[in-house]
Amino acid sequence: MLNRGLVIVSPKEPFRQWLLSLPEPIDVSLEEINEDRSAYLITEFEDDKHRDRVLTKSFKMIFEDQLVNWWTRNEDWPKKRDLPTFKKWFDLQFHSIVEDLVNDDLVDE
Repeated sequence: MLNRGLVIVSPKEPFRQWLLSLPEPIDVSLEEINEDRSAYLITEFEDDKHRDRVLTKSFKMIFEDQLVNWWTRNEDWPKKRDLPTFKKWFDLQFHSIVEDLVNDDLVDE
């Protein structure tokens, strides 16, 4: 078992609307966007209150990672990237138990 938590991030309609508003609009459905959702290892947490503190410390990095995966010119990113906007743009699924079933060493790229 790893000493990490996990959050799976699923973009919602505001994210899709942002994609459509770009200088070169990206017209994809939410189903297409969420075919292969991102999962992030985060600081381990024990309860909802602790989980919320962990999210407060990590949401900006996750938000920007989601944006750059679709559009690399950050001048076109939304200016407002606070926690309420993040929660409006993404569904989050948290897991407090993360098992590593691979015998190889973890590699950070």
